[in-house]
Amino acid sequence: MENEIPDKIETVVTVREVLDLRTCHAELANGKIIFGFTSKEVPDLPLAKGARIRVQMNVADFSRGEMLRMES
Repeated sequence: MENEIPDKIETVVTVREVLDLRTCHAELANGKIIFGFTSKEVPDLPLAKGARIRVQMNVADFSRGEMLRMES
C-alpha cells in the first residue's frame, strides 16, 4: 500500500489582526503569521483579536489559510 500525501491540512490559528469582515492576519502554533480568509459560501465568522479559528491550508503554500469555523 502506497502512502499518499494530503494536498490540504487543517490546523488552529489565533487571530492577531482583523483586516475586514472576511480576512485577518493569524498566528500558527509555531509563531508564523499567515493571511486568513473565508470564502463567500461560509457564513460570517465573528473575527476578533485572540479568537481561535480552524483553518485549511494547502501543503504547497503555508502563507495563507481558509478559515472554516471557530474553535472552542
